[in-house]
Amino acid sequence: MKKSPAKIPFLALLLLAANAFFTAAFGQNYYESVSDNASELSQTLLPLEVFVGDEAELRYSFRSAVDFFPNAPLVMEEEINASKFPFQKLYDSLTLKSAFFSRNDMEYTISVHIIPWRPGVIEFPPFDLFSVLNLNEKDKNKNVSYSILFEPIEIKSIVEKTNLREMQPPSPPFIIPGTTYVIFAIILAAAIVFALLLRALIKFGDIRRWFNHFKIMRAYRRNSAVAVKKIKRLLKNKKAGDIEFCASLQNITRTYLAFRFDYPFASASARGVRDAFQKICFGEIPPVIDNSVEDLTSMFIRTDYIRYAHDSIDSQLYPPAEHQAKLASGERKSLGDMVLKAITVFESDGESEEELDVL
Repeated sequence: MKKSPAKIPFLALLLLAANAFFTAAFGQNYYESVSDNASELSQTLLPLEVFVGDEAELRYSFRSAVDFFPNAPLVMEEEINASKFPFQKLYDSLTLKSAFFSRNDMEYTISVHIIPWRPGVIEFPPFDLFSVLNLNEKDKNKNVSYSILFEPIEIKSIVEKTNLREMQPPSPPFIIPGTTYVIFAIILAAAIVFALLLRALIKFGDIRRWFNHFKIMRAYRRNSAVAVKKIKRLLKNKKAGDIEFCASLQNITRTYLAFRFDYPFASASARGVRDAFQKICFGEIPPVIDNSVEDLTSMFIRTDYIRYAHDSIDSQLYPPAEHQAKLASGERKSLGDMVLKAITVFESDGESEEELDVL
C-alpha cells in the first residue's frame, strides 16, 4: 500500500518542529542549570563581627562539575578590577578596596575586601562571574554562564559594642609607666645645659682669653719641640765642622727665640741678646731666667768667635786654648746643653711666664 504524498511533508515538518523544541528546551535548561549544579557553596566574612570603619574580607567559594576555563591553568589567581562589580548603589555604604579570583582545580573562590561606612544589613546585587574577570576569551567556556549572589552581611555599630550612647568627656593623655621620670630627667638636663650656655655667654671674654692662651701655648710647645729636636740631631752629626756647627746652633736658637718672645732675634748681635731680653721684660730681667740669658749670651759670643775668628791674628795668640778658633773636646755638647736648658726654663709653667708677661 502506498503512502499518500501529502502526508510526507507533514511528517517532516513535525519531526523538524520536535527536534527544534527539544534542542531549545534542553539547551536552555543546560545553560541555566550551571549555577544550580554548583556544590559546596560557602560564604565567609572575616572578621565574624564587622564594625563601621573596619576592613573586612568577604570570601565566596563554590565547586562545579562544569569547567569554566578549559584552556586556563588548573591553579591560578588574578586580581579583579573593583570597578567591574555592579555595586555602584552601595558606594555610599561601603568602599570596595580590592578583589581577587582564584581557582584550584574545580574549586573557585572570589575574595572581596571592603570597608563599610554605615551600620545595618548590606545586600549585594547579583552579577555574572565572566563579566568581572579579565581572562582571555580563549580561556573562557563560552557556552556557560554563572550568576553569583552574595548573601547579605550585617555591619554593626561601635555603639552596640561599647553600649555607650552619650558623648563621653575627653580622656586624659595616656602616659607609659616611667615616662614621668624620663620627662623630669630631660627637663633637668635642659636646665643644666641652659645654665651652662648662659654662664658661657657671661664668661665669653674669659673663655675667649683662655682659648687664645691655649692656642699660644700649643704653638709655643710645638716651637720648642722643633728646636730641641734639631739641636739633638745637630749634636749627633759628627760630619759637621766647627763653623757649620756654630752657624746651625745659632740659627736654631734665634728662630726659637724670635717666635717664643715675638722679637727680632735674627738681627740681634751676640752681645745684644741681653739688651733684647731687657726690652722684652720692660727693663728688668727676672731672676728665674737671668742665668739662662747669660748662658745664651755666652753661647752666641763663643760661636761668633769660632765662625769669624778662624785664621785671624787673634786666633794665633797664646795660650792657644783660649784664643784658637776651634771648639775644644766636649764643647759642642756644652754649648748645646746651654740652649736646651734655656728652652726648658722658658717653657716651664712656673714664675717665668708670669714675670715675663709674654702670654
